[in-house]
Amino acid sequence: MERLRHRFPDQPPDEGLDIGLLLDRSLGVGAALILFSLVLITCVDVVGRYLFNAPLSGAFELTEILLAALVFLALPLTTERREHVEVDLLNLALGRKTQRLLSAFAGLFSAALLATFAWRLFTHAAKAAHDGAVTNALEIPLAPFGYLAGVSCMISAFIAFLRGLQPPIEHDTDQDHLEGAP
Repeated sequence: MERLRHRFPDQPPDEGLDIGLLLDRSLGVGAALILFSLVLITCVDVVGRYLFNAPLSGAFELTEILLAALVFLALPLTTERREHVEVDLLNLALGRKTQRLLSAFAGLFSAALLATFAWRLFTHAAKAAHDGAVTNALEIPLAPFGYLAGVSCMISAFIAFLRGLQPPIEHDTDQDHLEGAP
């Protein structure tokens, strides 16, 4: 897997801003903390419910919100690592150059789609902030989570855009394996 790294023209090849490492250390740690919180909430809720007949108040709302935050925190990581689900029906029939062009198109199309999602999420979050939208039981404001989702989509759009401008070179493809087969 090729890491996404930004370099200025006068920098040596091994230097520059390692975007993948930055995402791992920020969003990856945040996602891990949210996952740990989800486990803790579930354990406290189950123990409270079955041993003390007193479930954790608002556990369902917390789980809903934290799951949404987890998905959107992981989105840029998934985009940077190129781990989205892909269906490669044409790769065996296409040459490397065409595969690279198709990969560039997919990156740019994904960037446009993610930027549109970000715009709509920012619009929705601004409306939620204006209206003072909160969850039912715990009255947690919803706008910050909308903004988090919007920022996450913008970061993902930027990464997809960079991938579209310079798609990674595939060194090991299924076509190589087929050519060498007896």
